[in-house]
Amino acid sequence: MEGKITIRDIEYAYTDSGGDGHPVLLLHGWPDDQTIWRNQIAALPASGFRAVALDWPAHGGSSVPTRVQRLAAPELCCDLPMICEALRLDRPHLVAHDYGATIAWEAAALYPECFRSFAAVSVGHSMALLRDIVFHPLRYSWLVLHGMPRVSRAWYLSRDARRFRRAFADHPDAERILQKLTNGNYLFWTVWERANPAPAVLARHLFGKLRNRQVQVPTLGVYGENDPYMTPAQMIRSRRYVVGEWRHETLKGGHWLPLETPQAVNDLLVEWMRSIK
Repeated sequence: MEGKITIRDIEYAYTDSGGDGHPVLLLHGWPDDQTIWRNQIAALPASGFRAVALDWPAHGGSSVPTRVQRLAAPELCCDLPMICEALRLDRPHLVAHDYGATIAWEAAALYPECFRSFAAVSVGHSMALLRDIVFHPLRYSWLVLHGMPRVSRAWYLSRDARRFRRAFADHPDAERILQKLTNGNYLFWTVWERANPAPAVLARHLFGKLRNRQVQVPTLGVYGENDPYMTPAQMIRSRRYVVGEWRHETLKGGHWLPLETPQAVNDLLVEWMRSIK
C-alpha cells in the first residue's frame, strides 16, 4: 500500500507492506529513494514482519522543502517519532542505508524508547566517519564535490554523462538516477551535504544534544566488502558509540547492498530481528 502523511511541513510518501507482523522502518540514503528497499518490502512480510519504507524530503514522492536545512539531521530525527506514531509503528526495527543511516544513528541515540533495534547498512556512526574522512581525504573527496550544486551536476553530466556512468557503474539503478538528475528537481543530488556540513555534525556530537549520548538499542552494522565509498574501519569503530548489544557483519557486495545482494541482506535482517528479545 502506498500513501502519504504530513509531518510538520513535509508530506512524506511511504510504502507499507501491511500485515500484523512487527514493523520494520526502512530509511534510504543518497542518491536513492524508498525503491532501494523494494526487495525487502517484498520479502519481509513472508518472514512475519511489516515493512514500511519512506521517501525523505526532496526524494521520490515526498514534498520538496523550501529550506535546504529541512534535511539537517536534527530536523529529520525530530520527524521520525512522529512518523512512527502517525503510521502506528510500535517500536519498529530501524533499518537504514547511507545518509539514512547517518540520521538513524542520531535518532537511535536520542529516542531509544521509539525503536526495538537498529541496523546500519554501509555507513557507520558520524564520529567514526568524520575520523575516516580526516585519514582518507582522497577517498571522501566526493563529499566536497557534492556540496557544490552547480559544479557537481555539471561535472557528472558533462561528456554525455560519462563521468556519472563511470562513477555509478556498480549501482543497479544508475540509469534511473541519471534520469532524475537530468530532468526536473535535482535538489536530492547535493542537499545532504549542504544541509549537514561536517562542522555542524561535529559540534552536535561534542557540544550539543548528542554529547555523551550512545546508542542503547541492539545495533547491527552491515558493510559490503567491495564498497568503493566507505572503509570497513568506519563501521568497525562505530562499536564505540553503542552501549547496547553490538554486532558487525560483512557481506559480499558493494555500497548498494539492498539491491546488489538482496537475499543475503534479507536473511541477515530476519535472523537479526528475530534474535531481539
